[in-house]
Amino acid sequence: MTAVVSWSLQATAIGGHNLIAGLSRVFHCNHYNAYLQMTVLLTQYLENHQPAQLLTEAVMPLIDSLVQYGYSQSQLLAEFSYCGFGILQPVDEHTWKTATSHYSQAIYLHGKPSKSCYFTTGYLQGMLHKVVTETHCQVEGATEDRFEVHDQVANTTNYLTYEFPLSTEIPARFDFPGSQGLSTRVDEEKIITAVRTLPLYGRVGEHETGLINAFGVVLTNHFADYYNRISYETYHAMLKMGMPAAESKEMFVQAGHICAFNTFGGIMSSPEWYAVVTNYCEHREDWLHGMIAVINALGWGVFRIENIVVETEFTVRVYNSYEGIGYRRLYPVATDKNISFLGMGAILGLVHLLWKVDIRQRPALTQEFYVKQFNNPDNSYTVEQTHAIAAGDDYDRFVVSK
Repeated sequence: MTAVVSWSLQATAIGGHNLIAGLSRVFHCNHYNAYLQMTVLLTQYLENHQPAQLLTEAVMPLIDSLVQYGYSQSQLLAEFSYCGFGILQPVDEHTWKTATSHYSQAIYLHGKPSKSCYFTTGYLQGMLHKVVTETHCQVEGATEDRFEVHDQVANTTNYLTYEFPLSTEIPARFDFPGSQGLSTRVDEEKIITAVRTLPLYGRVGEHETGLINAFGVVLTNHFADYYNRISYETYHAMLKMGMPAAESKEMFVQAGHICAFNTFGGIMSSPEWYAVVTNYCEHREDWLHGMIAVINALGWGVFRIENIVVETEFTVRVYNSYEGIGYRRLYPVATDKNISFLGMGAILGLVHLLWKVDIRQRPALTQEFYVKQFNNPDNSYTVEQTHAIAAGDDYDRFVVSK
């Protein structure tokens, strides 16, 4: 019998994960969410693979988990807004709407605009246990998203088939000489504390949207298991159909690269960054240490810089990476170590922000700048994952080199 607990939206930080109701939540921006969704949808013509269904149904077992934890319908709706997805409201017995939708805040298309609120549809299906279809979408020009609830029961299959605990043996930061022969002065704990005091949650009320606007992007406090399910199921479907592994991986790594540009770039351009972090920064490496400290408040795991060979090679470990932990909750041990796609793209993008385009000069982070400068192959670095929790290692390890 499941015990009903007192309900709270406050996250509990354990081993670099932010847990709400026992589920890991990770902060990601609208650009990452939109690009990842487009990447999944690009596989719609693969045999026996239904990406739209995957994007919709991947959230349903997670809603079931919240209900088993003790959530009521009103609490599920409150969490939808708190985590930045918008405000869901009933219109009548068979219709729901949201006037503000996170997934309409950034659009990456592989064709003409089409209905795109797969996550919201799945959230409603999980909450109502009925089949739901989106009838109006802001991406197509509608003034609000609308959803029709059918009489047919929506079945849920739990895909979290393995138990895999978070590690509690996480080392302190590695001590190694910086460019001036000294370790960084960056105070990671103070930065993490400062980030956790920011109002990074959606609000409900008059003139509120249920969105999280911060650092020049729109954030969600999303389900880590949702990301892992849609990414790895799509990747495995691509391999099954004979698509090359390297090209298939690159599609997902690119999503992390876009995330770094928009989210990390936005953070390192924000007033909060200059108020809290730059006081510790004398050298460019200090900016890297500072951003790693911020990442360690986002629920992605615990990042540790193993070594820096200035402008040449950067090595980062991630303990309890949400991709590695999530993979082991979904599948048996992997044989491939280059499997944490977001981690690879994010670390590569962070190095590019500092050593390729120099975010300290505060360039305008436009789409044109991304294409012409940040994502231009000239003067770029490469990334390799040498260790993976998914493959049985104690941590993920990424080497970015030139």
